[in-house]
Amino acid sequence: MTRALGRAQAIRSIPIGAGVLVLASLLVASLAACSGDSTPSDRGDGLVGEDGQPLPDGTVACAEDPRVDNYVALDKPGELGVLSFRLSAVEPAPPAKGNNVFQLEISDAAGEPIEGDLHVDLKMPDHGHGTSVKPTIDFDPQTEQYTVSPLYLFMPGVWRIQLEAYAGAAAGATPLDRTALYFCIQG
Repeated sequence: MTRALGRAQAIRSIPIGAGVLVLASLLVASLAACSGDSTPSDRGDGLVGEDGQPLPDGTVACAEDPRVDNYVALDKPGELGVLSFRLSAVEPAPPAKGNNVFQLEISDAAGEPIEGDLHVDLKMPDHGHGTSVKPTIDFDPQTEQYTVSPLYLFMPGVWRIQLEAYAGAAAGATPLDRTALYFCIQG
């Protein structure tokens, strides 16, 4: 009890200016977590080396993260087992910090390409935020491929790209199928 009172008295005796400085330091540290100038941590956010030790220069190394997909000829079944999502081209390859362009094909269980409404959502699951740039989605009936551009991956770390295919653009419709692609943006 005396020890607790001693700490409380010590905290009350910190000058107001020093208290403001401590609070400002904490705020700056928390904001830096999503600025790209993050300090290494062991939270599973890719800010540690492959051996689990912090990287001395603060760079992100997430290539060994078990969530990360290999972008080359990526073919993933949908979560509902109805469709298959095939990433046919990536620019740049591999995906990198900045603007990216994906071309993908969506096919049914018989392997026949489908055309419908595609929704794309980009998030950094370890940071809890997305990107401010909404990609444009175009379907080319000649190639039967969707082009998604730009996929703006503005900082290093693991990015989740959620794809949802719909039969039409009806508001509130249930997706035919969905999948998530995970990519490591080094930095």
